[in-house]
Amino acid sequence: MAASDDKGERGRALREAASEPRTFKVIRGEGQKRAETLHSKDDVVRLMVGTACDVLLKRVSPDRAHEIQRRVDRIMRLFERVPADPVAVALLRRELDDLESLYREGQQKRGAKR
Repeated sequence: MAASDDKGERGRALREAASEPRTFKVIRGEGQKRAETLHSKDDVVRLMVGTACDVLLKRVSPDRAHEIQRRVDRIMRLFERVPADPVAVALLRRELDDLESLYREGQQKRGAKR
């Protein structure tokens, strides 16, 4: 009997979770193309979404996308450290600059192929 009660509770929990409204954070772009300078988490997320689109459109190799993902993961961890570790600010800025360079290099290569 306990197993069926467990399934009933789990099913009820799933139904409740499914009925709760989901919220998404909207990053306002105001219809303008933004420069790829990276200053915030939103900028890094925007770059990652653009990279995912580029992979789907076969404008960037999976290896390059993996390298960008690896750097984004490291940067997000640094963003979390910054409030408690002032030394991390300089490291974060360097990582952001390196990621921006990697991304722009890829864009320039794509532009030269066109």
